[in-house]
Amino acid sequence: RPQVRQLRENRKPATPEFTAKSVQVTPVEAEAAAPSSSATPAAAPPAGPTVPAGFAATPPALTPATEQVYLPIAVDERAAIRQLAQEEGAQIDVKLAQLVYEPAVLGMGEVRFYDRRRNVDERLIHAMLAQPPRGIGGVEWGQAENLSLRLRDLLRNPERVEAEQGPFFAPAPEKVNNANDLKNAAKDLSDWLYYNSDLELKVHEELDIHQEPGENERDFKIRLQQAAREARDAEVDKLRGKLQSQIDRVTEKLRKEERELAGDQADYESRRSQEWIGIGESVLGFVLGRRSSRALSNAASKRRMTVQARQDIEESEDQIAELKDDIKELEAQIKEGADEITLRWAKSIDNLSVEAVKPRRTDVNVELTALAWLPSWLVSYHDGRRERTATVAAYSLPK
Repeated sequence: RPQVRQLRENRKPATPEFTAKSVQVTPVEAEAAAPSSSATPAAAPPAGPTVPAGFAATPPALTPATEQVYLPIAVDERAAIRQLAQEEGAQIDVKLAQLVYEPAVLGMGEVRFYDRRRNVDERLIHAMLAQPPRGIGGVEWGQAENLSLRLRDLLRNPERVEAEQGPFFAPAPEKVNNANDLKNAAKDLSDWLYYNSDLELKVHEELDIHQEPGENERDFKIRLQQAAREARDAEVDKLRGKLQSQIDRVTEKLRKEERELAGDQADYESRRSQEWIGIGESVLGFVLGRRSSRALSNAASKRRMTVQARQDIEESEDQIAELKDDIKELEAQIKEGADEITLRWAKSIDNLSVEAVKPRRTDVNVELTALAWLPSWLVSYHDGRRERTATVAAYSLPK
């Protein structure tokens, strides 16, 4: 797109740091030799500074109501010459460096982004530098560049240099050279900022967390991970609490069965002892010749009770084994569920969406619209082959 820094055809874009862009230079045509004269010329008055072609020694005369500002010099004369030499790739013989000012349109405004639900209240400053309009239509703010400028950085007068260096001024543009044109440009800027400004926020809906304005990606990721860990722990605790109550109930049954098993084992041992005593009494009676059907009946009864006690033991042991299996299964469910929850939350970190906060009409405030004078260094030099000129922007351009 056309850039503001290309207002002058042979301008060389620059920032305080060197750029890699090529330099557009203009050869200087040799002046025709003046005819010789045998007469001695009269002494001439001291000549004033040489005014570059297309410039004037004084600013254009505009109405007092026309807002004018001067951008500060960010690239001094020495830095401009160093940059020029670096891009030429060789030493250059500088004849003269002059400070020239060319016109542009500067609009400065503040846009507020407010979102109560997201607890966002952010203000962004815009310093929009645009070319003066050509032909029909107003300022093309969509083609403007956003500079890193504040109102306090702007100057009301041009910077001072040596007399031979200027400053010199290009003509005022055909448009936006009066207060009414600047007022219309301010309205257009307000409309452009309203329709084209938004504040994009990365949002994690499940965690209800958004990236704060100005927060870097690393810090936002750390906050997301911490919130995800807390959500994971809460969910795991809930699962563990639910299944742990079941484990506690099964454990209580297990303890009860173990107590019953101990009782069954004691009863079994008692029954066996009584059974053996009964058998001994029966054998003794048989030896002594005292046969009794009652003794046989008692022995059979004791035998049945012993067998029953043994069955009770086996039933308790089976029940205990089942309860222990139930506990192991519940504990496995806790581990499996915790692993699933952990994996799900780990994957969810990247589940981000983007929300755009738009300004309200009342949130757009244009603070200044002015005819801005942009400083540049017009450098005349010899590159070893011919004389050339190049223009190096002296104000800070967008990076």
